[in-house]
Amino acid sequence: MRLRIGPIGAVAALVLMGAAAPTQAQSPPAQAQSAPTRQNASASPMADLTAAQYRDNFVKRAGSHLTVAGHEFRFSGANVEWLGLKNYGPQPSSILPLGSTHYPTKYEIDDVFTTAREMGATVIRAQTLGDTIGCPQCLEPQLGQFNPKAFASMDLVVAEARKYGIKLIGQFDGDANGAPPPNGIGISHQWYCSWRGVPMAECEQTFFTDPLLITDFENHMRSVLNHVNPYTGLAYKDDPTFAGWADGNVVGAVGTPVPVLRSWLGTISHYFRSVDRHQLFIDISALDAVGDYGTIDPGALLIPDVDVYSIEYYPFVCSFINDPSRCAPELVHQEGVQAAAAGKTFAVIEFGWDRTNFPSAAELDQYLTGVDADPNIVGDNYWELLSHANGHGWQPVPADASHCGPPPNCPASDDGNWWALYYTGVDSTSNTAPDMADRAQLLRAHGYRMSGYATLPAHNPVPAPTITSTTAGTVVFQGAAGSRSYTIQKQTSRSAWTTVCNNCVTDTSPGWHDPNAAQPGCYRVFGENLDGVTGPPSPPAGNRGCRQTRSADTEPFRVR
Repeated sequence: MRLRIGPIGAVAALVLMGAAAPTQAQSPPAQAQSAPTRQNASASPMADLTAAQYRDNFVKRAGSHLTVAGHEFRFSGANVEWLGLKNYGPQPSSILPLGSTHYPTKYEIDDVFTTAREMGATVIRAQTLGDTIGCPQCLEPQLGQFNPKAFASMDLVVAEARKYGIKLIGQFDGDANGAPPPNGIGISHQWYCSWRGVPMAECEQTFFTDPLLITDFENHMRSVLNHVNPYTGLAYKDDPTFAGWADGNVVGAVGTPVPVLRSWLGTISHYFRSVDRHQLFIDISALDAVGDYGTIDPGALLIPDVDVYSIEYYPFVCSFINDPSRCAPELVHQEGVQAAAAGKTFAVIEFGWDRTNFPSAAELDQYLTGVDADPNIVGDNYWELLSHANGHGWQPVPADASHCGPPPNCPASDDGNWWALYYTGVDSTSNTAPDMADRAQLLRAHGYRMSGYATLPAHNPVPAPTITSTTAGTVVFQGAAGSRSYTIQKQTSRSAWTTVCNNCVTDTSPGWHDPNAAQPGCYRVFGENLDGVTGPPSPPAGNRGCRQTRSADTEPFRVR
C-alpha cells in the first residue's frame, strides 16, 4: 500500500509516511446437521469450471477481457502482503518493530488460504512474493545474491495456493517500511540506489533511467521468474498458480516524470515478456491515475507488453483536500472504459473495505455491486486479510492504537487500525467487530458474484482447531478458519466426552479455564461455521494420557 495519487496523493504522502459454566453432558455428540440448501462453496473457485480446470490453466488476456481455459474470468480476493515475508512492508510499531521480519508458518499460510476460499477469493496479491530486497530474510539480501531460505518459504506458499485453488499475483517492487534502505522512504527498489551509491534524493529519477540500475532490477525479475519450485517441479514462470506479476506498488509516484516512467514501463514489461510467455504483466504505477483518479496515461495504454492497468482505490484520501468528488466511484469505472477502448484490461488491485473509506456498510455494498455490474473491471483485491496466529488468537493489528485518529477515521497513519481485516471480526481503533464481520460478508458475496455464482454458496466447513496448551486447566488453541466461536468437551477417566463449554469461547478470548481443573482429564475443541455447522474436533490434549481420537469421535456434531 502506498497512497500517492497525483495532487491528492502528494498530500497523502505527507500524512501516510472467558470462562463459562458447563452445559448438560452430551455423549456421544450428535452428527452434524446438513448445511443449508445453497450450493457447496468448496466445489470450484469458478462457477463454470472444475477445480482442476481452474488450477491447471493460465490466466490469459483476450483483448479487454481475461480468460481461464477459454472461459471469461473476473477475479476478486484479498491482498495478503505478508505471505512471502512478515513485517517487511508495514510501518514499524511496537507490535511490528523495525527489523522483525520473519517467514510465515504453514499454519498461518493454510489458515489465510482457507479463509480466502471461504470468502470466495480466486486471486490473492502478495507483494512479498517477489519484492523483498535488502534484509537478511529477503529474496535478494545483497546485490545480485539470492536467498535459498526465502525461496523455500515462497515455494511452500505457492504449493499451498495451488492445493487450495488460489491463484497468486506476485510483485517485483513494493513497500519496505520494515526494512528501509539507508536514508530511503521505504520502497524496496531504493536498495539498488543505496548499493550503487546513488543519493536518495536522486533515486526516483536515476532508478528509472540508469541502465545499470534497470539491469539490476531485471536480474531480480529473472531470478524470481526462473526459480524452480521443488514442490511442483515448475519454474514460477511456468506455473499457472501465478495469474501474473506486478511491476511494483504505485511505481513512480514520488515525483518521477511521466515520460520517464512511461519509457521505463515499456522497457521492464518487454523484458518480462522475454522471460515469461505465460503470465500477465500488471502495471501498478502512477501512470494509472494521472493527476487524479479517472485517467490512465494514454501513452501507457500503447505499451504492448502490459496486460492489466490497475489502481489502488482509497476514497478517504480526498478528505485531505475536502473534495470527495475527486474520489468518486464513477472515476474508477471511467478508467475501465478507457482501458477497454485501448484493448487492455483494468483492475482495482487494492481498495479499502473499512469505515475510513466507506463510512457505512451500505456504501461499501453499493460500491461492490457497481464493480460486479461493470465488465470493464476485470478484478479487484481488498486490503488486507489477516490470519489466525500461531498458538492462539489472531495475528496482531499491525499498528499501535495510538497511531490512529478518532474512530472511524485513521487518516494520520498508514497502519492496520483501519485496514486490517479479520474474517469473523475484531475491535480495532477504527472498526468494531460486528461491523467488520458484516463487511466481510459483503466482500464474500462480491467474491462469489465475480466468480460467476448466481446464488451465494453455503459457508465452507471449518477445519479442526489445535490445542496448544492445557496448563493449569486453561485450554488454549489455534483457531479454525471461518469459526466465530468454539465448543470444548472434556473426558475424565473412562467417561464419555462431556460438553463443558458450549460456544463460550472465541479467538479473542485468552482461552477457556476449566472450573474443575483439579479433576484430571482430556479436552477437545470444535469450531462452528457461520451456518452453525460444527466441524471436526481437535486432537485430544490434557493432563493425563489422552488416547488417540477414534474415527467415530472425529465426526462433526451439532451441540443442541
